[in-house]
Amino acid sequence: MDNVKKTRKSYPNHRKLEAVSYAKKYGNAAVAKEFGTDESNIRRWKKQKPVIKAMHPKKRCRRSRKEFWPELESQLKTWVISRRNENRRVSTDGIRLKAKELAKHLQINDFKGSKCWCFLFMKRHNLSVRAITSIGQKLPQDWEEKMAVFGVFVKNVINGVNFEHMGNMDEVSISFHMPSGFTVETKGSTDVRITTTGNEKCSFTVVLCATADGGKCKPLVIFKRKTIPKDVFPKGVIVTANEKGWVDADMVSYWLENIWRKRKNSFFCQKSVLIYDSARPHITEEVKEKVKKYSQLAVIPGGLTSKLQPLDLSVNKSFKIKMREKWEDWIVNGYHSFTKSGSIKRASYAEACQWIDECWSEVTVDCIKHGFKAANICEYPTEVLTTVITDSEEESEDQIESDIPESFNEMFDLFNTESDEEFDGFD
Repeated sequence: MDNVKKTRKSYPNHRKLEAVSYAKKYGNAAVAKEFGTDESNIRRWKKQKPVIKAMHPKKRCRRSRKEFWPELESQLKTWVISRRNENRRVSTDGIRLKAKELAKHLQINDFKGSKCWCFLFMKRHNLSVRAITSIGQKLPQDWEEKMAVFGVFVKNVINGVNFEHMGNMDEVSISFHMPSGFTVETKGSTDVRITTTGNEKCSFTVVLCATADGGKCKPLVIFKRKTIPKDVFPKGVIVTANEKGWVDADMVSYWLENIWRKRKNSFFCQKSVLIYDSARPHITEEVKEKVKKYSQLAVIPGGLTSKLQPLDLSVNKSFKIKMREKWEDWIVNGYHSFTKSGSIKRASYAEACQWIDECWSEVTVDCIKHGFKAANICEYPTEVLTTVITDSEEESEDQIESDIPESFNEMFDLFNTESDEEFDGFD
């Protein structure tokens, strides 16, 4: 008699649990006959019942690898839970740094603490990354009609205006406390609490302006105080102050006189356009009259900044991310100081302005142009973008460029790696 080779079958978890409950009534042999499997599988599923219950009902097998360093992971999980019990933030980078510290303490030499290991560690111990919830800007019901009308108006206004004299101004609120919006917490928890230094409400305003050719005006920094700080500030920013730390009609007039009017090549400019949103300080009669002395004005309809404001579409997010990186570097590398009670002092006015100057200079020309293009304000000529990859260990730049077919250059323009996420606005 020929030996018939059996084919292996896989069963989803909910089917395994049905088999286990069926076996309690009728026995393993009856279940094996009913479900078409071996009795050894039934016995194994009985032992693994708690694990199978915790898994997804449609999943068929466990492919997760066992931990190589159980003691390290046990101590690391205890550390994560203890920090979360204190409502303190836990990031994936923080987990990796703590894991490397524990590895040194436990004398584990071959531990790397890679991102892949961190992901598997969190999966093994039922941890996940949680984000701060927020509500995005709601578009008005007739937003498509308003966009069309504004588009026609802007096309007429910018006719004959050079890109370097076509600007967009917007305000960005920056806090002295800028931690990441993510933390690590156990799965299933609905409320995640965070302990902060108390400086997140201590904020200031940065007024940014960019032109359609990728140019940048000096940022105007408005601190919340009665007098201008006496610190030494970088030359790339202009510092002022008011009691609210926000833009009012006087601040808009100050910005027009000291920044927009004194921008590059503005003295010889015959025609220019300034685009901004419909915040109340922007649309007072006094401000409108001042703008019309220097430029033509285009006011974005209310509720449409996430669709029509170039700075919101590409620049503001990039600028804020760079500011957060500066703050994290300042807090992690110990450049900060402490009060007598042990709390962390906020960054000084000079340090904040230095970060603003550096971050604003790091915003690229392509990033600014992308915002104007996404808002359908400007149509740029087709440019061939060449990506240069430098890797001394593999190939030289000339060799890489020669290996790329010319037909691929047209395809590169169809893809864009920058994201256009919505911005809440400052209404």
